[in-house]
Amino acid sequence: MTDATGTSTTAIPVRGMAPTLRSPLAPTHAALGAVLGLEEGAEFVRSYADPDRERAALGEHVGLADITVRAKIDLRGATGTAGGNGFAIAEGWTLLLLPPGPVADRVAELQTATGDAGMVTDVTHLYAGFALAGPALFDVVSRLTSWDPSTLAVGQATGAPIADVRAIVVRREAAVPLMEVYVAMEFARYVWRSIIEEAEPLGGCPVGWDVLRDRGWR
Repeated sequence: MTDATGTSTTAIPVRGMAPTLRSPLAPTHAALGAVLGLEEGAEFVRSYADPDRERAALGEHVGLADITVRAKIDLRGATGTAGGNGFAIAEGWTLLLLPPGPVADRVAELQTATGDAGMVTDVTHLYAGFALAGPALFDVVSRLTSWDPSTLAVGQATGAPIADVRAIVVRREAAVPLMEVYVAMEFARYVWRSIIEEAEPLGGCPVGWDVLRDRGWR
């Protein structure tokens, strides 16, 4: 299976293979009964113990997925070379979000394209990432921030506080309302816990990548 960019998204079992990239929340996912996959060396959660509950959460409530291991490239200065996967956070600052995998070649290509006018950095290991999706998305996010999440249109990004932590928030296109939240890696556990505490009273639960991809997330 491939995504819109032609990149393979086929998940393979982790058993017997050592991942080169793993979320700091791996013990939390294990305790929740996570079924893991391995993609381009990155370990991710395909699903938890009850996939039917995950599908219901996305369709009726809200789901929270750990997407920390996706590739991320930070562009400063001349950011017009980012393409369709680039999200402008502020003037002269774009975050490029890609499927898991090495990005050294892409970073080099972008740096060549921007020249001295910009700086291109692989920030995959710097940011933890979470996807929130479902009809109750805005209710959950509103409980975590003083910023109005309904003001962010699909395809846009912004900086905003989430659970009192500076975050990058991206609105993605999918079959259900979907946002991605990126925070400094050291805040991963705290932000995950904060989101879950607000999501669960609204019927939310942790979800894996399989149900997100079924809803068009890439």
